[in-house]
Amino acid sequence: MARLRSGRNCVLALVLATAAVALASALPASAVVPPTNCGNVKVKGDKFNVKADQIRCKKAKRFAVDYLKHKDHPRGYKCENYGAGTRIEFRCAKGIKVFFAIRR
Repeated sequence: MARLRSGRNCVLALVLATAAVALASALPASAVVPPTNCGNVKVKGDKFNVKADQIRCKKAKRFAVDYLKHKDHPRGYKCENYGAGTRIEFRCAKGIKVFFAIRR
C-alpha cells in the first residue's frame, strides 16, 4: 500500500511541475524599461540628447557623435534618419541594441 501511495505522489509531483512550467511560460516577460538618458552632446553647433538601450552610454555617445559628424554608423547597425517633422535626428539599431539622438 505504501508503494502505491509513493507512486501516486510521484505522478502528482510530475503533473504539478508540468503545470508550473506551462503557467510560467504563459505569463508575460519582465516589464519594459525605457531607454537610458545618456546626456547631451554638441555637434556642429547643434545640441542633441543621446539615449541608449542595451548599450553603455559612453559607447552610445561616441557612436552618436561619429554618426552626426560623418554619417558613419557602427558595424552591424542599421541607421535611419528622420525628417524635419520630428525632433528625433536619427535612430540606429542592431537587434535589441539601440541608440538615438533628439534635437534640443
